[in-house]
Amino acid sequence: MGAETDSVEQQGPLFFKLCSDHLSIEAIPRKTTKIDLRQLKDRVILGHEVMLWTPHFVVLRNEDGHEITLRQDGRMIIRKTGSEQVARRTANQILGIVRELS
Repeated sequence: MGAETDSVEQQGPLFFKLCSDHLSIEAIPRKTTKIDLRQLKDRVILGHEVMLWTPHFVVLRNEDGHEITLRQDGRMIIRKTGSEQVARRTANQILGIVRELS
């Protein structure tokens, strides 16, 4: 993905880190975030399908087939994007959606 495989890079409201599998990106909020996952369970999120919901995390799939695991603390794992830039864009999009729901 990127040259910063072992580093954490700050970009906007999220830090990004390449996961140990070198196929996924972890997005970590810079500010403490609390997400009500029940809202995600009960609402239709345009362009996203809820694949799995638990009280601790939710797995979403967007129209492009990217999988996003979202935790209560705002951390996300972005999978199946094919590029680091797409993973970053996807994470920022999810963060925007979650903020609109709050």
